[in-house]
Amino acid sequence: MACSNHRVLALPSLNWLSGITIPSKYFRLFVAADVTSEPVNTISEFALAALNQGMTYFCAWGPDCERFHDIVDEVLVEGDLGKRLFIGPNANDHIMTAWHPKDTLDEAIDLFLELSRPTAGYVAQSEYWVAVSVNRLDWDKILKLRLK
Repeated sequence: MACSNHRVLALPSLNWLSGITIPSKYFRLFVAADVTSEPVNTISEFALAALNQGMTYFCAWGPDCERFHDIVDEVLVEGDLGKRLFIGPNANDHIMTAWHPKDTLDEAIDLFLELSRPTAGYVAQSEYWVAVSVNRLDWDKILKLRLK
């Protein structure tokens, strides 16, 4: 199953592209990356930049994706303390996160395409999807083939 409202990016490192244009208020993000040697602050900065641009659903795949997911969740919790940075359209809306440590890349893509559903208030404005591979041309190739 491919989606027509998407963008596939191959990044050389785990740095959010600040100049990327997202054509909707919110978006869903899939990241295929090996973050085993990435410092916490690099992952946190990536997550914060994506959240500030409107990420409503995050899915991690690749070596140490559980840690990636947990750090994104920590950024969300920190954002909810004090200033409440990531408030949804409705009181019950939350930014969703997932990870797939035991699935193949193809399986994780299938799950993302079929199950990445933001909470109700975000759904109408989050039909745009971004899929990212980090420093792995083989993963980028799979993403591009699957999401063409």
